[in-house]
Amino acid sequence: MRLRRLFRVRGRAAAVGHPLARSVLRFGRAQAGASAVEFAFIAPVLVLLFGATIEIPRAIATNNRLAQATITMADLASKGDFSDINDVFSAAQVVASPYSLAGAGIVLTAGGVYQVGNDFVARVCSSVQQGDKARAIGSDIGPPPAGTASKGDRFVMAETRLHYRPLFSFFPFLNDLTFTAKTVWPVREGIAKNGQVEVVLPGGMPCPA
Repeated sequence: MRLRRLFRVRGRAAAVGHPLARSVLRFGRAQAGASAVEFAFIAPVLVLLFGATIEIPRAIATNNRLAQATITMADLASKGDFSDINDVFSAAQVVASPYSLAGAGIVLTAGGVYQVGNDFVARVCSSVQQGDKARAIGSDIGPPPAGTASKGDRFVMAETRLHYRPLFSFFPFLNDLTFTAKTVWPVREGIAKNGQVEVVLPGGMPCPA
């Protein structure tokens, strides 16, 4: 029995010491090293892909929810359907949920259409804001919004601005991304002022005749 064990031990030692055996061992170690190097190159790419599958859809969804929130605020304001303007601002976050609108700038404007010479222009009658700057009363907005191209038409406009806050910092272009949205609704319900049904935002005055 002792002789057999001795022969086995010597046989294994001889096999390991054989040039072919040494080559096989070196090849195995080389393969393991190559795999480690390949993984080191691939790992950052996999991390970027993982981040992209989360961050890009999140950015798109945030932009879409901001647009929906803007439409909702314009809709509520155009009907005068609020007792406190903060309720309109709060509705934006409800619609945008589960995405946060923290830090968003919101401007609500009630305006009218006036004739200047042969042209028509939209002007600010009252304006309120949250986290932004309200429009100056009496300032020109520009050409009348769609659906309000006649003299005396009244409208409400909601504008939003949101600086996107990415979860990851892998994509520099997302760090400076700002979403904006604007929605205009003709006044549908309001109070008759100067011969026109309109909405007067808090702190403002009815549109001049």
